Amino acid sequence: MGDTKDLCSLTVDVASNNRVLRYGQKGSQLGQFDSPIDVAVRGDRLYVADTWNDRVQKFSPSGELLHKFPLGEYCTRPYGLAVQRDGRVVVADRDKHSIFLFEADGTLVKQVGGKGKGEGQFDEPFFVCVDKEDNIIVTDYGNSRVQVFDRNLNYKHKFGQKGRQPQDMFGPMGVSADSRGNIVLANIGGITGGIGHSEKLQVFRPDGTWVSTISSDGDKLNEPHGVAVTEDGHVFVSDTGDHSIRKYRYM
Repeated sequence: MGDTKDLCSLTVDVASNNRVLRYGQKGSQLGQFDSPIDVAVRGDRLYVADTWNDRVQKFSPSGELLHKFPLGEYCTRPYGLAVQRDGRVVVADRDKHSIFLFEADGTLVKQVGGKGKGEGQFDEPFFVCVDKEDNIIVTDYGNSRVQVFDRNLNYKHKFGQKGRQPQDMFGPMGVSADSRGNIVLANIGGITGGIGHSEKLQVFRPDGTWVSTISSDGDKLNEPHGVAVTEDGHVFVSDTGDHSIRKYRYM
């Protein structure tokens, strides 16, 4: 994404790009989705949190289904997900206010959370990602903050607060980490006290220091939630309102 001065002038406008690929439709059969909330890319594999079907599905770049595993035994409402380098899968459950770590075959490794404002507690953790060191980064929606854990789901630190300043958060949702470890965060916005807060993308350093805000003006997607950036300059977007996964070139 370039250095800091480049980030300050970067504008992302997916409306100006044609999608490269689209697959999926509403349903419960293999390869179909019911409100897919989040996506994650690891190598040449695409993972989809098929939220209302209570499962994770794994695909190749062509859209071919490779594997799926159910989450109903553990999760009430699987939302965000991320995949570590060894194939372990991290899932955020907004209803249980918890984060789950699974082996690649779906075996549960660890669960942390519970509703609250303390370290390692959450108020609707929506999305999660992993950085280049497999640290686990979680958007704590109701607490208007981000929490960071190590690869084994041990708490490290937190940053962010609700507010109107450029560095503040308002409804943090999708999150991704670039090749330098910088954290890219999507805020859904909303209205408080009659004052509107627009959607925005923010960039933070790994320690939580705010770098810049990236414009999201012109985004014509239906209900985009999760985002996953690939190394070749593409971004996958889960569009819950359209029950589909879209792929754009944005770099």
